[in-house]
Amino acid sequence: MTATIWSTYGYRITSTYGWRSDPFTGNRTWHTGIDLVKSHQAPILSFTEGIVLHARMGVAGSGFGGFGNVVAIQANDGALLCYAHLDSIMVQTGQVVKAGQTIGTQGSTGRSTGSHLHFEVRSRSTPSYGFKTDTHPETYLLKTMKTETTTKPIPISIQNKYICNGTYLNGITYAPLRLLGERLGANITWNGVSAAVNGKHVSEAKMKDGQLYVPVRVFEQLLHVKVNWTGKEIYITT
Repeated sequence: MTATIWSTYGYRITSTYGWRSDPFTGNRTWHTGIDLVKSHQAPILSFTEGIVLHARMGVAGSGFGGFGNVVAIQANDGALLCYAHLDSIMVQTGQVVKAGQTIGTQGSTGRSTGSHLHFEVRSRSTPSYGFKTDTHPETYLLKTMKTETTTKPIPISIQNKYICNGTYLNGITYAPLRLLGERLGANITWNGVSAAVNGKHVSEAKMKDGQLYVPVRVFEQLLHVKVNWTGKEIYITT
């Protein structure tokens, strides 16, 4: 196990996936997810895009009994990503969310010894939301990140001058936030949890190779620049 992938997302690990000593009974039990911590009531962002199948308190027999407030998102590959023990929920069932979107805040609801995120990946969503189909969350996300890194680079120019490469993923071109933002004269802030452009929160940020990326259209919307996509390159005019 390595903390690298989780620190990329701003987390530290407090309990790993697999066999462990139950924090309540001390008995050897199977931990179906991984426990991650930022800070109490810190925004929890979706690791992937997908559709919300569950966004409420988990009840006994539902597949989420004891998990407190749970948001469960079915990713495009069919896996169910579960975010448990949330203090609050900011999405609703049936809603389509994007990677990097805030879905709730870190909490300690349900059977919990302290504020944290129990993140669990299930290979399917039925029955009982795929209860007992848990798989290694780190392996799953590493596979997802590997898929993302194979996407093609997109050259980005400002006033016909090449600045950097963006990343084309699932029909959206992402650009390095700080590099491109500062070239466009924007004030970029990052507090380790969320990013902002000129004080306006950006909810669709992704971490890649240690840099924060956002959709190029974010700059168009927040900085009132013109973005021209040729199908191969992006040209920005101010």
